[in-house]
Amino acid sequence: MTEPTLYLPFFVYGTLLPGERNFGLWREAIADMRPAVLGRARLYDLGHFPMALDHLQGEVRGMVAWVRPSSYAVALSLLDQLEGVTWPWGNLGYRRARRIVRLTGGSSLVAWVYLGREAVVAGLEPIVVDWKRYRQQVVNAL
Repeated sequence: MTEPTLYLPFFVYGTLLPGERNFGLWREAIADMRPAVLGRARLYDLGHFPMALDHLQGEVRGMVAWVRPSSYAVALSLLDQLEGVTWPWGNLGYRRARRIVRLTGGSSLVAWVYLGREAVVAGLEPIVVDWKRYRQQVVNAL
């Protein structure tokens, strides 16, 4: 398990974004959020949520969230549980990893990112780089 005491912001790209179904779980813990891009990654649609994986090409758009220090331990635990980091069958969940992300203005920083596993997306094609835009396209196509 990754060292839980390291205070880093979180890069989120799916259901933890504002307006998505899991945002309310951690909204009160967030001090600030800004648009950002995770490079060298691809995004996959798993139905009700996306999964990002490291990849030599591609990028994933999302947001960096800075959590209030007083809420950090609780938020970290909640997100790890939600993303399956602490599941006993961890090969199906996500893993929390440190990655460099680029803010819209061009500066970079290290953030926690929940990344998936190859076995989970085997046979799937990557989707567009932005989960919210992708979901809107799917809804509009119905």
